[in-house]
Amino acid sequence: MSTTMLYVQPDGVFERTTLPDSTQRQQSTIADLVDGPVTSWRLGRHMTVHTAKPGPTRTRNEIARETWRTFGRGQAPDLRGVAVITGAPYPDGRLQSIPDATLEVATRWADILRGASISLRPDVCAVQDRGTRDEQCDAFAIRRDAASGRWAYVVLDGIGDDEEVCRHVRTWAPVLARSAARLGDPAAAIAEVRESIAYRRRRCWSHMDPGAVAVVAVYDRADSLIRVAWSGDARAYRLSHIDTIERLTKDHNYAQELMDAGRQPKAWDHHSVTSTLEEGEIGSVAAPAELFAQLILCSDGVYHPLETYEPGLLQLTAHMGLDAKGSAGSLVDDGVRCARRWQDKSDNATALVVAFPRPYTS
Repeated sequence: MSTTMLYVQPDGVFERTTLPDSTQRQQSTIADLVDGPVTSWRLGRHMTVHTAKPGPTRTRNEIARETWRTFGRGQAPDLRGVAVITGAPYPDGRLQSIPDATLEVATRWADILRGASISLRPDVCAVQDRGTRDEQCDAFAIRRDAASGRWAYVVLDGIGDDEEVCRHVRTWAPVLARSAARLGDPAAAIAEVRESIAYRRRRCWSHMDPGAVAVVAVYDRADSLIRVAWSGDARAYRLSHIDTIERLTKDHNYAQELMDAGRQPKAWDHHSVTSTLEEGEIGSVAAPAELFAQLILCSDGVYHPLETYEPGLLQLTAHMGLDAKGSAGSLVDDGVRCARRWQDKSDNATALVVAFPRPYTS
């Protein structure tokens, strides 16, 4: 049975997650999270707060302190730095899950004290590699709407490997980014760009209509959510503050359809996409901005070799990057190297990483 805990930073960033089952592994995990050695403060049956040993350079954790005061009705310990909140221990030393009442109080104080937790301009970097293809048919774009201050981030992965596909993605990536920044709704931006592409095709018909898959994200300081939309199998991931990685998108391709039906896809089924920037389903998702250490947008030249041939390498590569540039560069480099090692060839690879700064205040 897993133990639910609450990870709380002094600036109001918090995340609910689970601890391992055994006492030893629980303590080891907590020590890693708080940069131990660990000091544990127990408040009856309500909760236990785990922090590193207090020091003058650590920021006071007011969320954990106010949560303590609510239940203890007295002076709270001098809790500093990152805190992990759990329930009281069982007789054998294993920690209980955080009680719902404690979670509710901690969440309320985090909302009050967090304020504008993402207060600075995000650190953004995009890296590309052509791989063994003849043309670079991926494209990316970053745009900011001057009126609203919203940022939009786009990655397009062209279908094919020729100059016309290359021109197509380079033309429409910045258009999609501008539309998303202006509208604040990435799904509506894809729909708007589709109409523009269809109109141009009606006017300028050619023997070949190039296509691409797309993923687009919008970040607005005035919005508590980061919004993502996609068509096809370009992906978005969330890297959390405790280095877990979550895929936000669900592929629009034949391989995903087979898996949804309980069948095993073949090696190349992921190449048959069922939706594109130009037509088909538009997926959308939104997640709390406070949970993002990094937002990662990438083409299948990055994620597919890493997830297929060396599972776990994508997560390891992402959280080893110290900043957006380090993460984007490592993801592309490892993706291309992995593909060449296993397949003797590699696809175009593009990674766009947005790292969100969260300054601490005493």
